[in-house]
Amino acid sequence: ARAAGGGLPPPRLEKVRLPEEEGGSEALCLLPAGASRAPWTLKIHGGPHSASLDSWSVEVALLLASGVCVIQPNYRGSIGFGDDFCAALPGHVGEMDVGDCVALTLASLAQLDESLDPARGGAYGGSHGGFLTAWLLGCEERALYSCGVLWNPVVDLPAMLGTTDIPEWVSAEGLQGDAAGAGATWPVGAEDLLELHRRSPLSVIDRVEAPALMLLGAADQRVPHKQGRSWVSALQQVRQRKGAPADVTALEFPGEGHAIASLEGNAHAQQSAVAWLVERLRGESNAS
Repeated sequence: ARAAGGGLPPPRLEKVRLPEEEGGSEALCLLPAGASRAPWTLKIHGGPHSASLDSWSVEVALLLASGVCVIQPNYRGSIGFGDDFCAALPGHVGEMDVGDCVALTLASLAQLDESLDPARGGAYGGSHGGFLTAWLLGCEERALYSCGVLWNPVVDLPAMLGTTDIPEWVSAEGLQGDAAGAGATWPVGAEDLLELHRRSPLSVIDRVEAPALMLLGAADQRVPHKQGRSWVSALQQVRQRKGAPADVTALEFPGEGHAIASLEGNAHAQQSAVAWLVERLRGESNAS
């Protein structure tokens, strides 16, 4: 990746920030030099209590070298913006974070209208970033995202309770509690399970029409691979009932955990994600 980008001029960095009354979320937008009506990817961090930084990333470097702009949102719940900002999300996943990602996408397209092509955008995230990617592909504003890559995503919060190694995370983030699980409902009841389903992207699978790539670690104990498999299977069933094939590809890596961390596996996963996105986003613009 360093060799690929070594002969290129440095990318342009722009910050996009929502007004405080709308939550105050921020996005870092990286654009290849001279970008004009270029394709873009919303690259979403996981956690959710983590952050997107202006730091070296193989995937970002490869996307930029391929002419794809990268929007990195720091939605409410991200760290580095104060305790209140971080603590705002627990109990509101699938709503507040999704809304922030959509709002930052729209704000980026408006602020950088000469650089970004609104007709050629995608979403890509892992873990909670995959949760958000699945939501964006099925949300009301899903037309913004023409494709998506999901890396070991959380898609079904109720099913996570009995399979993940951190069940308290599900309760804290999906119901009421803080990021450490304090104050969360445990054990959960029937009404809680219904609420967790409502906050899961699997609840909007019937709206998904965009192409998707699923990357799964078969030995993942944090977000078991059955999460991603269930989303793929549900999408295939829904699309079959509608008389249309599901444009979804799944790659599963034997023996790999949440990060798909082996040298060979990680390189394969990252290269597959970037190549798949570039292929779908670098087509001819349909924007006027």
